Amino acid sequence: MKVDIVSWTRNGAKYLPKVLKRLEAVVPSEEVHRKILVDDHSIDSTREIAKDFGWEIYFNPSTGISAGANYALSKVDCEYFMSIEQDLFLAEDWWQKIPPNLNNPKTAIASGMRFASEPRGLKKLQQYVAKKYRGESIISPWLRSREMSAFTLGKTLDNTIYRTQIIRAIGGFPKMRVNAGVDTVLAYMIQDAGYEWRVDYNVQSIHLREGLKHELQHQYWYGTQLREIWRQIREKSTAEPPVTRFGVLSRLFISPFTGIFVALKTREPTITYIHPLIRFYYTKGLLTSQ
Repeated sequence: MKVDIVSWTRNGAKYLPKVLKRLEAVVPSEEVHRKILVDDHSIDSTREIAKDFGWEIYFNPSTGISAGANYALSKVDCEYFMSIEQDLFLAEDWWQKIPPNLNNPKTAIASGMRFASEPRGLKKLQQYVAKKYRGESIISPWLRSREMSAFTLGKTLDNTIYRTQIIRAIGGFPKMRVNAGVDTVLAYMIQDAGYEWRVDYNVQSIHLREGLKHELQHQYWYGTQLREIWRQIREKSTAEPPVTRFGVLSRLFISPFTGIFVALKTREPTITYIHPLIRFYYTKGLLTSQ
């Protein structure tokens, strides 16, 4: 299976050498047709690093992930292409397990999971949520509603392979005014087009993070983007967003109790404060957005 690999970057020099070296170790060089990087006006050495690794360098004609992803897509020549982001350390078994999912003609996109590198409590929390959301509907039919909340679980753009023709047929990546949620909206577009985004929950890459402060800043930022993500889901698909403003607020209210419960289940005491903090910053971002 020949693939083009695409990436969109902005000031990614800190992790990029590690990310690209790992990528070369995981994806056989004979299967790579082109490596296409669209840079969003970085002021560090991002472009120089990528060039040293043999990537074609292009400038984002606009700004943001949506514009960068679509510009990269315009350069793709292969039947399949793969995307990786600047802070993703690819799982060792990714190439053996993820691309074969596209052997099913109804599968348009395939990816694995990724969990935070640090802190430990955040990684444990993410792993618990992934396992819980996957297993509940199997264990008990009355919990099948959980499947809707987990619809986008693992559906990210950072360790992902696509059928080029299908992505182009639906109009490319969703064109959004915000950076967050491009993957979320794309998941609903793929479903509406009658295709599947397959996630292998056993293939686990590492999301390189700088600690809890970095994660809380990210959660606040994501919260500020929620209204636009919800609008895009309604505009580009027949679905309703899986979480409402009331749902966000109610989850914040119960987060101290949920944090204690998960901490006991995982034997990771730091989750008692990590989970409520994440919910607080996420909600604060939503409430401060216009």
